Amino acid sequence: MKVVIVGNGIAGNEVASFLREHGTDKEIDITIISAEKFPEYDPCSLPYFVGGEVDRDVVFRKTLDYYKDSNINLVLDNKAVSIDSKAKKVTTEKGDVFPYDSLVLGHGGSLFIPPIPGVNLEGIFSCKVLAEADKLAKHKGTKAVVIGSGAIGIEAAEALKLKGYQVTIIELLGWIMPTLFCEGASRFLEDEMRGYGIEVFTSEKVLSIEGDGSVELVKTDKREIPCDTVVVATGVVPGRPLAETGGVACERGILVNNYMLTNVEDIYACGDCVQTYDACTGEGCMYQLKHNAIEQARIVARNILGEKVEYTGAYPFARAHYFDTHAVTFGKTMKGAERICSLDEVEAIERRNMNGYLRVLLKDGKIIGGQAIGKVADYTGLLMGCMWRGDDLHEFRENWPAIAALGSPYPWQARKLGQLLGLSALDAKGTKGSDRVKAILK
Repeated sequence: MKVVIVGNGIAGNEVASFLREHGTDKEIDITIISAEKFPEYDPCSLPYFVGGEVDRDVVFRKTLDYYKDSNINLVLDNKAVSIDSKAKKVTTEKGDVFPYDSLVLGHGGSLFIPPIPGVNLEGIFSCKVLAEADKLAKHKGTKAVVIGSGAIGIEAAEALKLKGYQVTIIELLGWIMPTLFCEGASRFLEDEMRGYGIEVFTSEKVLSIEGDGSVELVKTDKREIPCDTVVVATGVVPGRPLAETGGVACERGILVNNYMLTNVEDIYACGDCVQTYDACTGEGCMYQLKHNAIEQARIVARNILGEKVEYTGAYPFARAHYFDTHAVTFGKTMKGAERICSLDEVEAIERRNMNGYLRVLLKDGKIIGGQAIGKVADYTGLLMGCMWRGDDLHEFRENWPAIAALGSPYPWQARKLGQLLGLSALDAKGTKGSDRVKAILK
C-alpha cells in the first residue's frame, strides 16, 4: 500500500509515525512531501529560538536519520501543486509524480500577508516557519513593530524584547489575542505586556510600511512609529488550493467526515488545513491547535489501517505564556458564543484577586468556555472537566452548603471548584462573604 502525505508538520508526521509503529502491513510505502527544507520542527519553539532562550537544534522534533531508520521517504523543498484524484497521483512543482493508494493532506496553511504598501521592504519578517525565524534571529535591529497580536505575534514580541529591541504591537481589532480571550482577560494581559516594556495599540490599522529599500517606519491611522524591523503575524490561511485541484470540497478549510475522510475517495485530511466540528457544540469549526492536529492524525492513520474509527471532535484549548505571565483559554469566548446562541443567554462569572484573573462563561448553567491568568490557571482542568461532562453549575451553587460542610462526602475537587468560582466565601448556611462571586451579563 502506498501512502502519500502532503505536509511535514505535526499532523503529517503523526500519521507517518503511527502507520509505521502500528501497521501490521510491513510493506506500507510511506512518502512525505514537504515544501520546506527541514525535517519536522516545532513552530511553537521558533520564538524561543529567535529570542535566544533555546538553541536552534532544540526546535527540531525529528532528525533526517529518523526518516531513514523508519523507512519513510522524505521529499524536501518540493511543493505539491496538484492532485489527480482519478489517476490517484500527486504532482510537485518540480514535476515529480507520486502515485498513492491513500493520500493525506496535512499541509496546514500559509501566513496571511495583508496588502499593505511597503510590505516587501527589507527588514520585514514572519515567525511562522523556520526559514523566516532564521532570518529574524540573524537580523540586527533595535526597534520592532509586530503587526497582529495572536499567539505568534505575542511570542515574537517577547522574543524581540529579550533581544533588546524596543517593541510595539499593533492590533486591528479591539483587544489583543481576540480569538482566544474575551475583552476583560485581554485587557489584563495588555496591562501585563506594557509592564514588561512593550507598547500595545489596539483598534488601530496599519496603512503603510515606509522606507528607502528597508523599513524605516510604520504608519497607522493614528500615528507613525519609527522602526527598523517589522514582524507580520496576521494569521494563517488554510491550504485549500491544493485540495481543490483534486476536487476536494472546502469551505473555510478542507471538509472531512467523522473518519477524517474528504468527499473524494481515499483522500484524508488533518491538522491546520481541516474544518471539523466542535466536540461540545457540534458546530463546524477550525481550531488550529497542536492537540487537535495530533488526534486527527491518529484517526486518519487508524482508518487507513482499516479500523473505522470516528473522530469525536475538536476543542479549543491554548496557553499564552510570556515573561512571567501565564494564561489559559478554553472553549468559547463571548465573541465565539455568538455563533451558538444569543449573548443574552450567556452568563459570565468573573473574578480578580491576588491569584490572578478568572472568567467562566455559562449557558443554561453549563460551562461553554473560560479564561484564567496567573495561579488560578493551574486549575483550569477542573473547569474543563465540568464543560466536558455538562455539569450544571446552577445546581452546584444550590448544593454548595452541603458540599462545603464539615465532613462533606463530596471530593476535594468539588470544594476546589467552589473556591475557583468564589463560593468559598459562602459558609455552610449560605451567608454571603466579601469575596463572593461576581456574576455579569454581557
